[in-house]
Amino acid sequence: MIVSAKTADFPVIYVNTAFETLTGMDAGEVIGGQLAALVESGRMPEPAGEWLPNGEEPCEQSWRLQAGGTIRLNVRRTPLFEHPGKPAFWLLTVVSAADSNEVGAEAALRDALQDARRKIKRLERTDSATGVPNEEAFNEILHRDWAIARREQRRLGVVLFCVDFLEEYRHSLGRHATDSVLRKVAHAINGSLRREGDFGARVGDDRFAVVLGTADEAQVRDFAERVVKKVSSLAIPHPKSPVARNITISCGYASEVPEWTSVCNTLLENAERLLLQNRPDPAADASKRADLKRQSR
Repeated sequence: MIVSAKTADFPVIYVNTAFETLTGMDAGEVIGGQLAALVESGRMPEPAGEWLPNGEEPCEQSWRLQAGGTIRLNVRRTPLFEHPGKPAFWLLTVVSAADSNEVGAEAALRDALQDARRKIKRLERTDSATGVPNEEAFNEILHRDWAIARREQRRLGVVLFCVDFLEEYRHSLGRHATDSVLRKVAHAINGSLRREGDFGARVGDDRFAVVLGTADEAQVRDFAERVVKKVSSLAIPHPKSPVARNITISCGYASEVPEWTSVCNTLLENAERLLLQNRPDPAADASKRADLKRQSR
């Protein structure tokens, strides 16, 4: 189990299947709750500013079970740091049952610690509003795939998407409605990925990006246009859009075989340039509508 050390109520941010098996509790009902709701008695972890050098010594705690009753466990509390000296999280690991003479192997603790650190790393690379990877994760994947494509001299594609007039939507309907739109757009994008290795992420307030491996320009364009149509088909009303009744997205894309002296920024710049060209222009659209109206008279 991992709990946050940043607040005194120690909210739970991760539990593994071993915890679920031991207590009979489901991870979904535990994560986000307070540690005190799970531990009936025993020494609790220290807040971030009060960690002691002997904090990792096992201590006895009595844990509640889903079926009723409790189980006494020897629990080791291992600090996980964001900055030296002050733990950001506590990893709680069962060493043994309190009435058992058997002590868990150090290898088991190391495995649990590595698993916890991997989990925290994944949390750091996930966009909280949509649940998809964030910009840090995208940049890592893009640089990796670019290096591979350059070495193997194969094509790599990038697509950028922008939710049109998102700020106007937020001002009209609020943050929760906006987050819901972003989740639907993220699902439409990542749900359209077909090949292993293709990767989508949220890279800005209104921006999403996709890396497409071994895709020529026509395939990249087809993917981008397919996602634009998919989002349009969701028919999410946008009361403040100056160009459409519903939420729309714009796209830009680029595809190339990396040269040995090039960097992936050029790929992003080319996609960004096309995205800016494709974004709707309310003034131009209004002029076109006026022209059509005059022609129809």
